[in-house]
Amino acid sequence: MDQCDVAVIGAGPAGSMAAKYAATSGSKVFLLEEHSSVGWPIECAGLLGLEAMQESELTGGAFILQGLRGAAVFSPGGFRLDFKAKNCKALVVDRRLFDRALARDALQKGAELRLRSAVRKIRKEQGGLVLTLADGEEIRTHVVISAEGVRARLARLAGIKPPSKVLSGAQVEVPFALEDREGVEVHLGESPGLFAWVIPSGEQAARIGLCACDRGYDRLKAFLKKDVIKKRILGSPVGLFVGGLPLGPPAVASADRFLAVGDAAGQVKPTSGGGIYPGLVAAKIAGRVAAAAALDDDCSMKRLGEYDRLWRAALGRELDVGLRANRMLNKMSPEDLDEVVCCLAGKPSLLRIIEAHGDIDRPSRLMAMMLVHLDWDAIRLARLLRFALG
Repeated sequence: MDQCDVAVIGAGPAGSMAAKYAATSGSKVFLLEEHSSVGWPIECAGLLGLEAMQESELTGGAFILQGLRGAAVFSPGGFRLDFKAKNCKALVVDRRLFDRALARDALQKGAELRLRSAVRKIRKEQGGLVLTLADGEEIRTHVVISAEGVRARLARLAGIKPPSKVLSGAQVEVPFALEDREGVEVHLGESPGLFAWVIPSGEQAARIGLCACDRGYDRLKAFLKKDVIKKRILGSPVGLFVGGLPLGPPAVASADRFLAVGDAAGQVKPTSGGGIYPGLVAAKIAGRVAAAAALDDDCSMKRLGEYDRLWRAALGRELDVGLRANRMLNKMSPEDLDEVVCCLAGKPSLLRIIEAHGDIDRPSRLMAMMLVHLDWDAIRLARLLRFALG
């Protein structure tokens, strides 16, 4: 029976980063991926903020398709808010290549990747855990880090609770007539849960998707038929991706000999649906904590609870503010959304703040700056902002 100190389940971004940090902390690490290749299936829009790229510790590569520096926000009534920064604010990436680059980085630091290694069962034995793979092979480990994704079956069996809610997401990649190759489109009010988006992915191509409380695929089909989108589609979709988006992490993401990171722990930004940045931040902490616990031969829940304290100190406020903003968005009527977009579009000082300080990884910073510049319009918006606290 093979043995390791830390077994990481899932070779997505969070899993590879957790494996890397556990290995660099001196532990023997197995990175277990159920599929035959890293980076599949794709369940992400592939839009990264600059802080997410910094957290990846990758210096660049073929996975970067292009940079974005602007956005157009559309309200349900057709009102529009445009802004464009002087410098790049986000990157469109090929997730397959990005995930593989992260996995290679983990391997270079000493982790061992095992493909087609789906974990079917985990049982406790004195001094550790025994993982049973789909082919019957068994692996003994001190600590498991679940980076299984939103379903996280093994993390749930270990006692780590699911996120507060899971949105239904769907996205297609299509030939598309872009208005601005350097700008993303955000369409509010198209899907209860989050919003719809158009992300440039090439000279005449885009990723069009949305996340909703339910029926994401059906809602996407309806969105694609809207005139503002339909008239710009230049051909048939070349890819369709569906998946769940977890929002609201559980109170505890650790258990005896077990940690959960990324989507498995609901570590996703509720404002944008992005999970790579928070997942990478938490994964580094998980890797270090798991390795130290394994090497000290103390993998109790009390010892591993250090992970919860550290990742919440790094991300907790941002995720909490994001949940409030998401709640506000979902309680607004179409008329409310029209009013907000019109109000912001009519304030050049606010647009300059957005262009200078917009950050999809840490949106709470921008929110605080914007409130200072609302002036008396804050009274008019108080009726809407109460939703964030209600």
